[in-house]
This record gives sequence, C-alpha cells and structure tokens, in this order.
Amino acid sequence: MKRKLSLMMLVILLFIHIIPVYAQEPSFLDSELQSDAVILIEEETGRVLFEKNSNKKIYPASLTKILTALIAIEYLDPNEVITVGNEVYAVPLDASKAGHNPGDEITLKDLLISLLLPSGNDSAFVIACQVSKKATGNANLDVNGCIAHFAGMMNEKAKEFGLSDTHFVNPHGYHDENHYSTAHDIAQLTREALKNPLFKEIVKMPSAEIGTAGNPKEQKLTFKNRNLLLDSKNSETFYSYATGVKTGFTNEAGQCLVASAEKDGMSLIAVVLNNPTSVGRFKEAKTLLEYGFQNYNFQNIVNEGDTITTVVVEKAAPKGPSELELVAKNDFKELFYQDDFSRVEKSVTLFNEPIEAPIVKGQVIGEVSFILDGEQLGAVELIAKYDIQKRTILDLIFSVNAIPYWCGAVGIIFILVSVITAIKKKRKRRGLHFR
Repeated sequence: MKRKLSLMMLVILLFIHIIPVYAQEPSFLDSELQSDAVILIEEETGRVLFEKNSNKKIYPASLTKILTALIAIEYLDPNEVITVGNEVYAVPLDASKAGHNPGDEITLKDLLISLLLPSGNDSAFVIACQVSKKATGNANLDVNGCIAHFAGMMNEKAKEFGLSDTHFVNPHGYHDENHYSTAHDIAQLTREALKNPLFKEIVKMPSAEIGTAGNPKEQKLTFKNRNLLLDSKNSETFYSYATGVKTGFTNEAGQCLVASAEKDGMSLIAVVLNNPTSVGRFKEAKTLLEYGFQNYNFQNIVNEGDTITTVVVEKAAPKGPSELELVAKNDFKELFYQDDFSRVEKSVTLFNEPIEAPIVKGQVIGEVSFILDGEQLGAVELIAKYDIQKRTILDLIFSVNAIPYWCGAVGIIFILVSVITAIKKKRKRRGLHFR
C-alpha cells in the first residue's frame, strides 16, 4: 500500500513539473494588487507595461528623496565635505533619521547614502540647506528659507522632467496636503534618476558604512537599506534581480515603494503607492516585475546591414549591376509583448522615383517602417549597398540595346551605297551612248 502511494505521489509530482507555464494576462494583476496606485515601466524606453490608477494624485512620502538626491548630485561634488548645522533640529520627532549632529562633517556621497538607505530626514535637511545656500549665494539663509528655496528647485526640476501632476513643498516627503505626486510621475522621475551612476550605485546597496575615510569629525554609522528586495537574508521579500530604489511611509501615504530590477538585458521600474502593509508593497513589486520579465522582451526587428529590398536602377552602366540592394542603415529593436513580434509588418518608402544612376554606396534611398496593429513602431533609413555607375554616351553606342539601331544604320548605308552606285553606272552608260 505504501509503495503504491509513493508511486502515485511521484507521478503527481512529475505531472506538476511538466505542466507548461504560460505567460499571464495583465487582468490577473487587477485582482491581486491591493495598492491604491501602481505602474510598471521599461526603463530604457519608458513604455508602460501595466498601470492602475497611475495618474491618481497620492502622497509620495520619502520617495520624494529620489529628487532630493538628484538635485544634490547636480549642484554639489560627491567628495565635497559638508558641515552639519542646526537644521537637523527641525526634523519632526516621529520622522526617520540617519543620526547626524551639528558640527559633524560628512561628504556628499555619505550624505546621500544616509538619505537613501535609512531614509534620513535629517540628511534631507542638510542637503536642502547646503544646496540652497550655494544656489542663492546667501550663507546665512535660515532653515525655512532653505526649505522654501529648495522646494522651488524641486518643482522646477519636476517641470523639466515633465512631471505634470507633481508638487513638492519639502525635501523629505513628510506629510503636507500640497506635497503630492502620481505613480506615473514617480516612475518617470526614477527613470531620470537611474541615468546617474552615483545614484544608481547607492540605491543598489543592501547596506553601507560611512565615516571610514579617516575624518575624525565624521561619525561612523552603519545603515541597512530599508528596501527589503535587496535583503538576501529575508526570503519573504528578497528579489535576486532587484537593483533599487526607495521606500516611503507616512500614515497618510501608506506603504510606498519604487523598485527597479534587471534581468536578461532588460530593466524595469515598478512603483507601488499606498499599500496596506509593509511586506505587501515588496510582494506586489515582485509580482509586477516578474509579470514584466515573463511577458515582455526586446527583439531586433532589423540589424544594421540587413538587405530589406532590391530596386531597379535606371541609366545604370551596362558593365555593372542594374539592380540595387537597399540595406538598413542601423539596428532597430523594440519591446514586445509575448508573440507580437511575429505580427510586425514592414513598409518600404523610396524618397525619389524612379531611381537613377549614379548611386554611391551608403547613399540614403528610402526608409522601412515597422507597423504593429496599424501603429508605426519606428523607421530605419535604407541605404545603397554598393556603387552603381551611370552609363556614358559610349556605353549607349556600344550597348546590346543599340544593336537594332546599328543594324538599321548599316542597312540604310548599304541602301544609299547601292543607290549611288546604280546612279553612277547609269550615268556611265549614257556617256558611252553619246560618244
């Protein structure tokens, strides 16, 4: 009996393992996600792969610090040593802190680590004051003045990035009715931030230690990244492909997360806003990222140098080709959902018709467009694969096509010679007759 039961279990297990896993449709996400708003985008193209309430205005909490870090990197040198001032006393008691004290000296890079890993609101205040004083040229600007000026810089930068439904009033994300954003805007902001190597390096750190460069005025502090997707010791939340980015929480904003990941040459960004639980935001981010990786992939529609079509060239020299191969000037790749790649159609347009010699290798002749479901994905210029010389007058005279004309000319000459000869003979006979 036990042997039969074991055999049955083995068959069941084998059957489970050989059942194919099919890519899931996006509709399954709607029923699984508990977050108020989410979005999943591909980093390189910015293409939206999934969204739910992505344009709904929501409080971003500490996700705000993504922009704070970007502005700091833009205005300050990573190795610049910054002296912490009394601005750290302005941090609300219930806000997250890195642990800076007035008089501490800290490099900007260590300050950014303190801002992004433990989500230090005190770090945000120090950055805002340092940047604002430098930008205004006023070293005596008070904390409120610094925060107001820095918020203005944040809103200008948001406008520059095209974040149309976002407004900031502080550098840390502590709750304010007028401090809001959307999942869509935060995804676009993160996409811009990840273009910066220093930002990308820091948000990927599972943990970090600062104050080890030998400066006695810089505290030695050890931080663990609050983004548990990066914590390999936490099996419930760890995601091996994760590369960042930032957590956020206030009572009003709920549990928030921006997560980035890389797999098989593709990078994705997931934004999860107002999830009911801390663990839930990580699980939903993993679900979104896995959905993207399972269902989308980049494929080259065409490679540089691929022959797309062949065209007839008029007035070509007879010793060379009269047909021209048109090749792609460059590669073109696109992000595709499941089997959409097989449905892409190509449409060739020639810029000038008819095509006449001379043709120079590399000359732009036309373009090929790639179309999916009536929508143009993009286009690539088509160039000549080789030279084609133009025929000359001598080519025309001695070409095969000229043979009928030559025959006609010879015939006419023969007839003329015959007529002239006959006339001369006739005249000669008459001369003899009269003599």
